[in-house]
Amino acid sequence: MAALLRLENVWKMLGGRWVLRGVSLALGPGEAVVVSGANGSGKTTLLRLSAGLAEPSRGRVSWGCPRGPRGCVGYVGHTPMVYGDLTVWENVEFFSSLHGGSLGDYPLAAEAWRLLGLEKYGSHLASQLSFGWRRRLDVVRALLGEPRLLLLDEAFTGLDQGASEALSRLLRLALGEGLALLMTTPLLEPRYLGLASRVYTLQDGLLAEAS
Repeated sequence: MAALLRLENVWKMLGGRWVLRGVSLALGPGEAVVVSGANGSGKTTLLRLSAGLAEPSRGRVSWGCPRGPRGCVGYVGHTPMVYGDLTVWENVEFFSSLHGGSLGDYPLAAEAWRLLGLEKYGSHLASQLSFGWRRRLDVVRALLGEPRLLLLDEAFTGLDQGASEALSRLLRLALGEGLALLMTTPLLEPRYLGLASRVYTLQDGLLAEAS
């Protein structure tokens, strides 16, 4: 099975120190990999490299999609990448148009819109939403364009129990559709372990598979 993401002996230096040291990792369709580590351990850097938003200092990152990272990767970072001066629905329309379609053209994004309960806030400005609701909107944004790889930085941060359960259901649907998931978390909570195919720890820039 061809990998949708492959990191080969990746090193990354930031601020004069090695944040990642010799990291190798591969994800195939339908796999969910969880990486745990303390704040500052390099988790966000790992995701940014995996999204094609940063370049490794050494090593190689590649994607098993003809469209490359911009066409096949959905990324949900710490800060929701939505426009506060647009309504929730206007955000969805805008990001859909960047992919040449509308929400209905992307079934998993449309299911996220429904499951995460965003319909009732469609006319609200995104800036009026709490962090948790903007995070839900960001998940919908990331699924537009039908990515094959979904990256989530502390996916459940800011979500209440109901939203966390809805997101878990959505991610299981995504895995069933053949998406690959790469998720980071400071703590290995049951909601991550329940989704994971493999679990790794990241410490001092070194990635190791958890026993």
